[in-house]
Order: sequence, then C-alpha cells, then structure tokens
Amino acid sequence: MFTSNISLLDQTFPNPMGAFEYLSVLISIILALGMTRVLPGVGEMLQARSRRHIYWVHAIWIVNLFLYLVVAWWIFYRLRNQQPWTFFLFIFVLISPTILYLASLLLFPREGDVDLAVDYKTHYYANHRAFFIPFALFTPVDIVDSLLKGIPHFFQLGPQYFVSNLFFSRA
Repeated sequence: MFTSNISLLDQTFPNPMGAFEYLSVLISIILALGMTRVLPGVGEMLQARSRRHIYWVHAIWIVNLFLYLVVAWWIFYRLRNQQPWTFFLFIFVLISPTILYLASLLLFPREGDVDLAVDYKTHYYANHRAFFIPFALFTPVDIVDSLLKGIPHFFQLGPQYFVSNLFFSRA
C-alpha cells in the first residue's frame, strides 16, 4: 500500500525537486536564521534607542553583515546548474552561510528585555575577536569552494571576484 502511494505521487509530481532546489532549502534556512538575528537586533536598537548606546563601528558591521547575507543568498542561485552535487561540495557551500550565521549571533547581545541598557561599543569589543575569527575563514573557504566547482568556474568569476576577496580579506 505504501509503495503504491509513492508511485502515485511520482506520477502526479514527476521529479518535483532537483538537487539544487533540495539543497537550497537548507542554505536558505541558515541565511534566514542570520537575518533573524540582524533585523530584530536593529529593531531593538531603534525601539530602545534611549537605553541603547549605538557605536558607529558596530553599526557599520551590521550593515556589512546584512549585505553579506543578502549577497550570499543571491549568489547561491548561480549554482542552479551545478552538476553533479556531491556531499563534499555541498558541505563547502554550506560553510559560508554558517560563518555568516555565527557572525550574526556574535554581533548582537542576546535577544531579551528591550528595557535593558546596552552599550554596543562594550559589546563590540567584548566580542570582536570571536566575530572576526569566522570572517577570517570566509575568504579562504570561499576560494576553496569556488575551486571545488571547477577551474573554469573559478576563472568565470572574473576580476571582480578576486578584487572583492582581496578587499574583504583586508577588512
């Protein structure tokens, strides 16, 4: 009975999801988890601005991290034609979103009471080493990830890829 239901499902929805679609779900979830730390963190900063002492360096990294989360999600779509998908390749593709998620956790204090006074300069310097360790891994992991997709793919990324990695590794 169970097998007949599966074959009926296969006939109704032939090949409903490819490897890219399947794997992109987990990548999107991890990136969305990062967004769910950044956006509420900004919301708490705005909502309790009288009790939150904003630090300009911290604010720049909030914007930077938000942009990296968006760009990582956007760039992942380029892999829609990647064949074949191996577990090793998927793990490498998964590392960058995971790094961004971990960075988003470190950028903000724990979610909680909006009435709590927070000095973001103190929080930033208390966590900046832990925050930049994942970011230090981001560029080498991205380069290895790009090479795993093949040498032609690596060179198709163009000069802007190399310039942006050089810029990012210096940040």
